[in-house]
Amino acid sequence: MSEFERNLGPIQEQNDDQLLKLIPESLPDEIKQALKSSADNLSKQEAQQEKFEEYIYKVNSDDIVTQYSGLNRCRKLLSNAQMAAPTEQMIEMFLQTRVHLKIFDIAKNTNIPLVKYEALWIICNIGFGTQKQIQTILDNDGISILFTALESEYDEIVELGVWGLANIAGDNLKFRDMLLQKGVLKPFIHLAQKYKVRMEGTKNSHILKTIVWAFSNLSRGKSIPNKIFSKDLLSILCQIIIGTDDEEMLNDACWSLSYLSQDENLIGILIKERVTEKLIILMQSENPKIVILALRTVGNILTGNEEQTDTVLNFGVIQIFEKLLHNKSQNIRKEVCWSLSNIAAGNSSQVKQVIRNDQLFNSVYLSLANGSPEIIEQISFLLSNSVVNAELQDIDYLVNQHQYLQKMSTLLDMDQKVIINVTLDGIFEMIKRVQYDERLEQYKKLIVDSQIMKKVDKYLKHPTKETSKKARQVFEIFQSINNS
Repeated sequence: MSEFERNLGPIQEQNDDQLLKLIPESLPDEIKQALKSSADNLSKQEAQQEKFEEYIYKVNSDDIVTQYSGLNRCRKLLSNAQMAAPTEQMIEMFLQTRVHLKIFDIAKNTNIPLVKYEALWIICNIGFGTQKQIQTILDNDGISILFTALESEYDEIVELGVWGLANIAGDNLKFRDMLLQKGVLKPFIHLAQKYKVRMEGTKNSHILKTIVWAFSNLSRGKSIPNKIFSKDLLSILCQIIIGTDDEEMLNDACWSLSYLSQDENLIGILIKERVTEKLIILMQSENPKIVILALRTVGNILTGNEEQTDTVLNFGVIQIFEKLLHNKSQNIRKEVCWSLSNIAAGNSSQVKQVIRNDQLFNSVYLSLANGSPEIIEQISFLLSNSVVNAELQDIDYLVNQHQYLQKMSTLLDMDQKVIINVTLDGIFEMIKRVQYDERLEQYKKLIVDSQIMKKVDKYLKHPTKETSKKARQVFEIFQSINNS
């Protein structure tokens, strides 16, 4: 999830009644009727690639009805219903005619919304192409044209503006960052607030879905520019997640939060917006994509301060984690173990809720025995974190009830460098915590019996300096308690 993924969305056709609204009443009756008739006839016909040159000729016409027909046919060719997106070859063929220069001019200057709609859609289709093809939009003032579309009184044109900008953002980090720097979030947030109010109590939430999908494109990926994302964005996303059961919208909104919540400075906003309870409900969804995204966001909240972690724990999240550890998805189990490791890094009261849950630990150990290396890595963090702030009686419970030292010994047999290093850290912390405890002799015997020190001795000569250093720390602290 941390890597940027190209996330392009297809544009959906509007029905005839919606398109007819885009013909101004102020036009002469003859032109109005001709446009209505043309729109009706064209909606019943497929565009033909062999007539491509004819369509290009029509776009360049000064007659508005002929121009509309050409735009519609070009758009239809680029929006082949048999394809999720226009092919790069089709876009290239279109650009080579240089008709796009005329189309950008039309999109910018026409005062007939129906004609602007077709021109904008063609620009949006170019946004499905290669980076070089998308650069054509940037080079011809297309970004400004799409921004202006966001201010239209017509929902159909607004949506194309959103689609076009979001598809460009979804292509790569460079384009995404450029749009963020140009302030694309401000009009998007305004539109989301506007359409959220308008769509409440109705089933027609399509344009709001488009905006939420746009947010996900702007949020995903690494290297998000600092201080770009505002409280208003998180607030509207939280409100949408709390207020909808639409899986498509939930998926995109959770995508956004799963990335944005990586910034610990924004976690407080999520708590204030009371989205945590809904996220925990979504962790129990039948849709594995939504489960993982909700899990990731909850896990990020658990990296916050003690009060923020307590907010999550108070919703009974540990019981949900225990159930999810039996999920067939390795990714879900990995996210659960990562979230538990964050709790284990908390205060003594928080880590106690993990340590004293026998059923939870049994499920964790089942994943330790059967899980992927990625799951085992997260378990190594969970076990190592558990001893840092735990009360001594809880460490004793870990050792005697949960065979802590035997499991740590098992982790030292792994090939992964991270697991070995984290496990060595955990063993060192555990010995440091109990070195003055009355049960020290018992622990020393268990350490020896578990073969931990034999394995540590082997790592003293490890070629990786970091690993050998950590092994040396364990060796020296064990020697010191042995000689005491």
